[in-house]
Amino acid sequence: MRKITIAILILSSLFIFPIFSLVRSDENIPDELSGTSDFSKVDAYIAREMKRQHLPGLALGIVKGDRILYLKGYGQADSSGRLVTPDTPFGLGSIGKSITATAVLQLAENGKIDLDAPIKRYIPTKYKGAEFITIRQLLNQTSGFSQISTFSNSLASINDPDQDALEKNAMSYAKKFLKDTKQTEHPYRYSNANYVLLGYIVQRVSGQSYGDYVKEHIFNPLSMHDSYVTFNEAAVHGLATPYRRIFGSNVPYDGPYINIPGDAPAGYLYTSAKDMSHYLIAQINGGRFEDASVLSPEGIRLMQTEPVPGTYAMGWMTGHIDGLPVIGQPGGSIGFQAQTYIVPEQQLGVIVFANVLDAIDADWPNTHIITTTRIASGVINLLNEQPIGGLGLSISQKYLLVNGLIILLSAWLLYTTARTAKRCLGPSSPDNSGHIEISIKVISRIVLNFAGLFIVLILNTTQVVPVWHIATIYQPDVILWLKTMTVLMAMKGSMEIIRLIRSNWHDKTSK
Repeated sequence: MRKITIAILILSSLFIFPIFSLVRSDENIPDELSGTSDFSKVDAYIAREMKRQHLPGLALGIVKGDRILYLKGYGQADSSGRLVTPDTPFGLGSIGKSITATAVLQLAENGKIDLDAPIKRYIPTKYKGAEFITIRQLLNQTSGFSQISTFSNSLASINDPDQDALEKNAMSYAKKFLKDTKQTEHPYRYSNANYVLLGYIVQRVSGQSYGDYVKEHIFNPLSMHDSYVTFNEAAVHGLATPYRRIFGSNVPYDGPYINIPGDAPAGYLYTSAKDMSHYLIAQINGGRFEDASVLSPEGIRLMQTEPVPGTYAMGWMTGHIDGLPVIGQPGGSIGFQAQTYIVPEQQLGVIVFANVLDAIDADWPNTHIITTTRIASGVINLLNEQPIGGLGLSISQKYLLVNGLIILLSAWLLYTTARTAKRCLGPSSPDNSGHIEISIKVISRIVLNFAGLFIVLILNTTQVVPVWHIATIYQPDVILWLKTMTVLMAMKGSMEIIRLIRSNWHDKTSK
């Protein structure tokens, strides 16, 4: 969900003083982690990063083998001052794709789904592409679907009732992506559409709604009691308030697209650091948490294995943190971001949640790296007594760089507009020195002044470029600045027209 150009209109900063609440620490730390047995270095690191990155609240979970090593909430869950705890739900974002993959693999292990069968077997659709694309291709994101093409569907589905949204969204993706009439091999290409269709297949094959299936077969066995499949349900049970960064300040958000029910299997589930720790333990221990098993060890290995290195497994991607092989996935939705990592050779797992997200949190052009990605990486390095590594720019530094450009552009446009206004509204030159010849150059300059406003109107009123609407949500301050500048340019163009008319009228009357 994922990355838009950023710019800021005014410079401001917000100083956050985190309030920490220790919930659980395990005294019996393995030898290789004994250097951080009191986790004071982790606490100090997170406190520093929360201040650098202006994070309202954060939740951390660390697991080792079949045990939870550390759970802690930091900062505030909402503007009332409510503290974040390990039980506070956050948006899971795309990390939820692995939960959908778990559900599909459960049904496969029960003989209800054939991973190599075409999806036509499970989805009632007339489109030819459903005869070629398999369940496995959806899981590995090798169906050929694209991410940018999903935006218009997501935007159109926000008003659908929860019980109908998944089916309607899945069938809209089927209509969009399954029209190919020839079987083609596709490389890995990330798309939410793959996992929306998988969630719908879970619903049809199981005979339960996607949400009910996940609760019964994943959340309940793993004792994930603070995990939810709808935004409203999570909100009733203490969901952290999502924030956006508006001109550098964190502002609570409760507007459009905060939840997209039709995209639930791809990124709109809600859970806590404690619950996610249970899930990571199952992922590390062959599908088992305490006395419950949600998947076989073979199923877990399949989930975590990419068909081709550097592509996509089934809800997970591989990578390295300072040479250490890891499995992980970032997640983001409006106002929420998260990062989870598993270090297989150490049986170590880390989950980090935060309740603010805008496009500026991404590292450009590596937009899959967000603020919580860097924090989770730093935690793993600390646990291994390694240098934290590059922290990247702070939010204040990013805003400072962008603001400099914005201020320069704004100052230039204000200056040229004021100069045009002076020439337009001032008295006509008696010697006709202000005469303007009508030429292609003059007309082009006037048209250019109106072009920005025309483009913005088209983008706002149509779905020609759906990413524009996503940008409006994920970086509203920049979009507001762009709209203001286009209006100013249009005013400048209007004054250029008035000046041209006055010049030529004065020329005619003086003859």
